[in-house]
Parts: sequence; C-alpha cells; structure tokens
Amino acid sequence: MPSFHNKHEDITNKIYSGELIMPHRYVFVLTNLCNLDCNFCFQDRDRRDDAMTTQDWLNVVKQLPEYARVTFTGGEPLAFKDFEVIVNAVADKHECNIITNGLLLSEKKIDFILSKPNFKVLSISIDDIGNLNRDVKPRQWQSLLAVIDYFHLRKKELKSDCILDIKTVVLDKNSSDLFSIHKYCVEVLKANTHAFQFLKGSHLQHSDKMHEMIDMYTTSNAPTYQHFDVILQQLEMIRQFNQTSICKTFVHPKICDLSSSQPIPKVSFINSARFKPQNYQACKFPWSSVHINVDGHLFPCIAVSMGNVKTTKLIDIIEGDLFKEFKSALSKHLVEGCNRCGWIRPNDNMSIINTINVE
Repeated sequence: MPSFHNKHEDITNKIYSGELIMPHRYVFVLTNLCNLDCNFCFQDRDRRDDAMTTQDWLNVVKQLPEYARVTFTGGEPLAFKDFEVIVNAVADKHECNIITNGLLLSEKKIDFILSKPNFKVLSISIDDIGNLNRDVKPRQWQSLLAVIDYFHLRKKELKSDCILDIKTVVLDKNSSDLFSIHKYCVEVLKANTHAFQFLKGSHLQHSDKMHEMIDMYTTSNAPTYQHFDVILQQLEMIRQFNQTSICKTFVHPKICDLSSSQPIPKVSFINSARFKPQNYQACKFPWSSVHINVDGHLFPCIAVSMGNVKTTKLIDIIEGDLFKEFKSALSKHLVEGCNRCGWIRPNDNMSIINTINVE
C-alpha cells in the first residue's frame, strides 16, 4: 500500500494536470476553541456566533470526492461537541486523521477512533517531555501517557494500522532538547512518525482570520532563531539516531532528510526573516489541499477566502474565479505569504549556494 505522501503526490499531479478537479486533502477546522493557551499559537480562541454547525459540516462531507482525505484540527478538535458525529460521516467513505494536543483523549475516544478502519493517523502535539511549553500540568501529562499506552494496547488487539504521529514545534526554548525529545517519542511513546515543524513565516498561513488577496504580496518577516546552530546540531544527532530506528522522521519545511545516511546540510536560508519568492519552486499545494475554517470560509493555505461552504457548493468554490486567480499567481512563483511555509521547496541553485555540511 503506498504511503500517504506518495499517494498525495500522485493525486496532486492529476489535479494539477486537470485529470481530477477537486482537491485531495480537506482540513476541517472544527472549532477555534482550545483547552490550552500556547504562547506561540497564532489562532484566536473566541467563541464564534458564525461557527459551522454539525449540519453544516455534514453537508460538506456529502460533497467530498471519493478520493478525499480529511484532517480534523482546531483549536482543539476534540472540544467540538459532535466530534464523533462528524468522524462517523467522514470515516464511512474517506480516510482521515486528527491533530490534537491529546488532553481530551480518553479510553472511550481511543476505542472509537480505532473502530474506524479509515482513521489512519493520531497526531499529538508534544514540544518537550511533559509538554511544559504548553503549560500542561503533571497530572494531565500522566493521563496523556496512560492514554497513549492504551492506544498501543488496543491497536494491537484490534490489529489496527492507525499510526501514532508526534508533532514538535521547533522553538529556541526547546532547541537543545530536540534529540532527547525525539528519543523519548521513539523509545517511550513508541511513535511511528515524528515531525519537527519550524515556526511559520507569515501570519497569513492557515490563519482563522481571512485576508484580502493583495495582502499575500505584502512583505513578511519570519521569526528567526537565536540558537539555529544548536537546532541543526540536534537535527544531525536525530539523523544519526534514525539510522537504527524504524520511526519515520520529518522536518517542515523539508530542509533536510532525517533518514539520510549523509550528514545534514547547514541550510542558512530557513532562518532568514526576509523571503525571496523567486528563489523557490512554484507550488502545487493549492491544487491538492484546502482548509475549511470554523466559520465556513474555504482557503487553500494562505488565509484568503475563496468562498463560504455554508452558502456555496464546494465544486463552485473550487472552480470559482477567485480560486483560479489564486492558483494562477502561485503557478508562476511564490508570494510573500509563502514565507517559511512547510511545503515550500528551494530552487536547486539556491539550495546549493546556501548549504554547507555541518561539522
């Protein structure tokens, strides 16, 4: 069975060529409410009067193409009161996954998730051992560990292929601990995959506030890391560890291969505040993936509304003039709003100029 990434790339190319019309991946922002208040989070947590209802979400599910895959996120998606209702509707026909902080997981919810063969990935956000960066209390952490143990137990009993994925935001605060975090995730949490994610470079990316199309051309300034050399050293330690590990490890943006037998390069461009769109490859991501915000606005990656699913059919939004304009812009070259997006890829020449081997 092909991996999700290979399948996604294949479907993306078919959409880009016109063989298929609808995107492959749909990110459902079920709620912007969250039980945590992480200081690096970019989302508002106000209760919305215009939030999508359960019936609104079910109406969207009916319009998804057969090959669709759905990611449930938030806020904290498990805080959505009818979470199981939406999952039931999606998992009946489509593969799906969730990105969660895990604190609202329970044995009952684990049993529910694992009862769905189409539920493929449980992603839990962990930025340090104990999740202290997210102000998680010791008793909450212990409860999370117990739930993860239960996940592995029930997964084995049910012969499920659902995988445990850990997502770690790379911060100056955890820069010297990235290797120990990874080792803990592999050896203690028994993660199947582990993704390290750099802070995004533009507030327009995956935001819960919609912006005008013109805003994506406005100069952006990505946050820079004071301990970037330490981060690269830690990533190199992870790469060496992975030579004998079965855990698949990723970094977003893909500045290096953490499974490679070769030392990782020192990629200076990723820690630059300014962004030069011409130094990057054109992007196919808007063809393959869209977000549906808590208020129903659909946007590709940069938070520019292409239309609202509460009032307009999905196919009409995808084939609408606004989406065509957006795709046309990014098919030529990237824009300032793409600064440090997880899906950007540098041109070969720029990659060579800006890389040297880590000592």
